[in-house]
Formats: sequence, C-alpha cells, structure tokens
Amino acid sequence: MVFLFRDRSDINLLFLVLLSVGLHYHIWLHAPMVIANESDGVLAYILVHYIKPLQPITLMILFQIIILSQAIRLNVLMSKLKMFQQVSYLPGFTYIILTGLFPYWDVISSGLVANSLVIWILVKLLRLYDQNQPKSLEFNIGLILGCSILLYEPIAILIPVVLFALTIIRPFKLTEWLVLLMGVTLPFYFIFTYVFLTAAPGDIRHFLPRLDWKNPFVRPELNVILSLTIIGIQLFVGLYFWQEQQSRFIIQVRKYWGVLLLVLILTLFQPIIFSAQALYASAIVLTPLACFISFGYSVPKRLIVPNILFWSAIAIIVYNHLG
Repeated sequence: MVFLFRDRSDINLLFLVLLSVGLHYHIWLHAPMVIANESDGVLAYILVHYIKPLQPITLMILFQIIILSQAIRLNVLMSKLKMFQQVSYLPGFTYIILTGLFPYWDVISSGLVANSLVIWILVKLLRLYDQNQPKSLEFNIGLILGCSILLYEPIAILIPVVLFALTIIRPFKLTEWLVLLMGVTLPFYFIFTYVFLTAAPGDIRHFLPRLDWKNPFVRPELNVILSLTIIGIQLFVGLYFWQEQQSRFIIQVRKYWGVLLLVLILTLFQPIIFSAQALYASAIVLTPLACFISFGYSVPKRLIVPNILFWSAIAIIVYNHLG
C-alpha cells in the first residue's frame, strides 16, 4: 500500500479518497459525532447550532471533505516548498491515517476543522523567506491568526510560532514585528470597540483565550493508550529519518522544518493548556505530526519499516472500531 503513494502520479488523488473512505468505514454505519465546546470560539458555536443538526449522510460527506481537503492542501504545501527529497503523496497519506488512528480525531470537532486554519497560516508563513517587501504578507499573517483565534481560541498557541518564524526566516526588523502584531490585534480591537459601545465592558474577557490547565489523560482507556503508543513510535521513527535527512536540505528548507518543529512541540501541549475539550482539542497537532511521520514512510529504501508502520496503524484502527 505504501509504495502507491511514493509516486507523484495524479492517480494518487483517487487513492487518497479510497484510503479515507476505507479507514473511516465506520462513519457509513454511524454518522460521525460533532464535538464542540461553545466556550472555545465562534467555530464551536457554528458546529453546535448549524452542523450538528444536519442529516447523517450530510455529516458523513462533510467529514470526508474536511479530511481530504486538509490532506491534499498539506501535500501541496510540502511539494511546493520541496520539503522532501522526492515529491510524493505521503504527507497526505500520513495525515489521513492519523485521523483514523486516534479516536478523538475521528469526529467532526472544532480542533479538526481548525486544522484548515493552521495549514492556511503555515502556507502564508513559509512564504516569508523570498519576499522583498514582506510587510503586507506579515500583516495578513497576523490578521489571519487573530481571526483564527476568535474562531477557535486554542489557536492562540501559534502566536509564539509566528514570532519565532519571523525571527529565523527574516532578518530582525522591529517594524516587521510591529506590523505582524498589529494584524493579530486588529480583530480584537474591533470586537472590543463593539462590546465597549454596546454592552458591559466586562464582557470583553469572553473573547480572550482562556487557560484551562486540565489533564486530559485521567484514566485513559486501553484503545487510547494503544493509539498513543503507535503514534509515539511512528513519530520517533519519523524524527529519526528526518534528522538523517537534515544535511541534504538547503538552508531555506531547514528553516521551514525548524518552524514546523516548533509547531509540533507547542501543539502537543495545546489540549493541556487551552481547551476544555480535552483530547478532542489535540486535533490541531495533526498537521505538523503528519509532516514528521511522513519521513518514516518516505525515506527508507526498503519497504519493511513503512509497511510495519502502516499495518500496525491499520490494526489499531480496526481494534478501535471493532474492539
């Protein structure tokens, strides 16, 4: 199965669709759940009031559209920036496997939908390297991030990412930092102005990201432990081969991977720091996680390791839905 996605043929788009339909076979028996906590932002409100009441068949199709669109967008981003030695469909392949591997990512949640925003921010962010006049792009990045935080508050964890990325991708210029921060704060300025003029000033706090500091691993079930174990092994293998490839990357690509590594580290802690959704909120780690795990599928010349990773993931997916 893995060797099919090592090819850059467009037929692999069809294989991605078939893979997603096969791995998420259970949603055709029972519609995917819609999980959202309205305190997490506008996106959760939309899911609860407008998406959850939809017919089961509509939810099934919507779930597949969300996953496939994100997987393909991520794959295009990795290919355009030449993040791997060889162009393939393995980043999208890995992304789809991960969505089926962990039970809390196998639902329509605010975190899963917010991955589209995370990928959008990364698309803009990684374009900064070759910009001669970057201020408009920096402002747009900040504006997208600010609006994304209003849509889904835990995305606020990406604020250190964009600041760090600006540090390593661009030479330090205070004006560029200020332009970026202006973009981030502008949506909040308009919201605060509206609230101040129309409601009690104390209501402003409802629009600010809140720290929850909750432990999501209180008495985890066996399937959660097994899924996390397989994900941890795949990440370890991916990081090993990623480190092995570092010397072959040009400086520009190394900087891109440095940004993605910070995204991975911060988003791993996101469900503990920000959200009351517990492990459902961890879905925004999918994007950087898929990027690094992809090395475990793409780098080994022999297919023994990739096939072990793939079939172990399939075994856990089957266990989660039949166990």
